[in-house]
Amino acid sequence: MATFTFKAVDENDRVIQGTLNAPSENLAMLRLKKVYKNVLVLREEQVSSSSGSTVFQSSPKVSYEALAVYTRQLATMIEAGISINRCLRFLTQGESQNLNLVLARVAEGVEQGKSLSKSMGEQPRVFNDTYVAMVKAGETSGGLDMALKKLADLMEKVVTMKKRVQSTFAYPAVIFVVCCAVIALFVFYILPLMLPVFISMGVTLPWPTRLLVFVVNTARDPRIMVPIGIIMAIGLYVAITVFRNSKNTPQLKYMIDLNILKIPVMGKLLLLNDQSRVLYTMATLLDAGVSLTDVLATLELIAGNQVLTQKLGWARRSMLDGASVFRAFEMHDAFPQTCLQMIKVGEETGNLSDMVRRIGKLYEEDVEIQLDNLASMLEPMIMAFMGTLVGFVAIAAFMPMVELLANL
Repeated sequence: MATFTFKAVDENDRVIQGTLNAPSENLAMLRLKKVYKNVLVLREEQVSSSSGSTVFQSSPKVSYEALAVYTRQLATMIEAGISINRCLRFLTQGESQNLNLVLARVAEGVEQGKSLSKSMGEQPRVFNDTYVAMVKAGETSGGLDMALKKLADLMEKVVTMKKRVQSTFAYPAVIFVVCCAVIALFVFYILPLMLPVFISMGVTLPWPTRLLVFVVNTARDPRIMVPIGIIMAIGLYVAITVFRNSKNTPQLKYMIDLNILKIPVMGKLLLLNDQSRVLYTMATLLDAGVSLTDVLATLELIAGNQVLTQKLGWARRSMLDGASVFRAFEMHDAFPQTCLQMIKVGEETGNLSDMVRRIGKLYEEDVEIQLDNLASMLEPMIMAFMGTLVGFVAIAAFMPMVELLANL
């Protein structure tokens, strides 16, 4: 199978560029003529001798927010009756160059006769299991546009929640950095200019000033700071390496996530956020017609927390053994009792997806309230801490001056 690059003109007289896999140049030309009005250029890609593969192998990194926007656009165009390959080729002219490249590969797969879900599944770095499962369910049920709309809704909720979390911590972080910068300027630049005056006048330095001078001298001593810096750099490198490799070690990832959930306030907030995302995804997949066991298998992959992932895995196995959704979740404590009772009602009334979505919305609102409370707690705490630190530095700097004036 050879890879060909082409340049063609579509029905709207727009020039389209892309790649196509075909056994021969003649077959590639025939496939292109079925899709485009005129083929301008068709040539075979050169294969790298060192790797034995074409130039493009792995998917580039794509912004989740950009993918959510493209998903909404794709759903709208499919609903309007535009063919899938034309939709994809149109979207390859968007602002995100990386996503344009990925969508060109997906379009190439569709033009070769593959389903949209299969073509997207060949780009796992961009389209995760939830995305592919939703698209596949839409193709099977004949409601691809509705499946993509629900998927876009889900992705937009995730993007909104991420921005909400970032905005909550942005203001306290800025305050902390600015205060630290001002204190560092005073301690490391202004205070050293004042000390020789006090020493020359024979002023006895009080203990706050001596402590501050000790900290400054220690921070300026390379014999002390260089080893500390090396140790910190090694420790940071080890921590990052362990965290990245924890994804491949379920036991280690479980221990890390379990301890994260034990953090006061923050642990509960993160768990609520994960549960909200899981419930919204579950409702979306159920609406798209995905089987319940496949839904739970997908939820395990997107839970984001190994503790919750393990509970969902146990619940799925219990369901395979004949347990109901409510009973499976209850046995393994996957969700709080309020959530479980609403799931039970939804299961009994045959309206499980709607009930799960309601719970997800309730949890999302709870997360927003928790974020507001956390922000209202963080700001005064940071201000109190920085105020105490600034006050100590001011006292340490001006106490010798007061003693000097008293002795005049």
